[in-house]
Amino acid sequence: MALIDSYDIGELHIEIHAHTSDFAQHPGVRIEVPMGYRVLGGGASVTWHGQGNLLTSIYPDGDRVWVATSKDHKEASPASITGHCIAGRMKDGKPIPSDNYLIVRQDSVPADHPSTEVVLPSGWILVGGGARANWSGYGSLLFASHPGGDNSWIASAKDHISPEIATISAYAIGVKQSFLNRVGLVVNRKSQTSGTATAHPSVSCVLEHGFRLLSGGAKANWTGDGSLLTASFPQDRHTWVARSKDHFASDPSTITAWCVGIGEKS
Repeated sequence: MALIDSYDIGELHIEIHAHTSDFAQHPGVRIEVPMGYRVLGGGASVTWHGQGNLLTSIYPDGDRVWVATSKDHKEASPASITGHCIAGRMKDGKPIPSDNYLIVRQDSVPADHPSTEVVLPSGWILVGGGARANWSGYGSLLFASHPGGDNSWIASAKDHISPEIATISAYAIGVKQSFLNRVGLVVNRKSQTSGTATAHPSVSCVLEHGFRLLSGGAKANWTGDGSLLTASFPQDRHTWVARSKDHFASDPSTITAWCVGIGEKS
């Protein structure tokens, strides 16, 4: 695991960690952040060749671990995956208080294109989230993991060419509004959609001035056989990158990236 960046915002100290797997048909990584830190968000990018290797999960496994997995599909195509985890603590070295931090999970019903939305309770503010496709056969592949309404996270996956009934789990990470008020911070969100539909769309979302990344998300906007996520990750402390690709069956698409940032109240 490598420390990519660190920065202070008000009373918070934030770090971005990354770890890259070996090449495999179904690569995966688990990033465990140091004691005292709590996961705020994360993502992953697949380094693929040939037909491609596609994201199947990017999600928090408790408050200190981020998981990212991918797989080839229909044809062997080994790849590596780099997981990215954004975690935070108080500047004085103490953890974000446990009663001000929450991860909520919602599982979908089984479907060929499973999708679900998890909503935080009243009084909580979304800072991040994730998705995990729960497949057992040919595979269910992510095409969306992103913020929904004011305090929700949406996760969507699909089978592709080969039938697969699966579920998907959506995760929402939140902090209490009262905590943000107390430390003088505010969360800001924006999105950016790519232009002309292409086979391998890519887009970057850049935060407003004065904000630093907490998390981000992505959605492939497909209309035919499907476009599947290959990347949703922090490029730096300001920028979130989203990428997808069609697979065997042509389906030019656009893609939308979300970035969620935190800054000091003006």
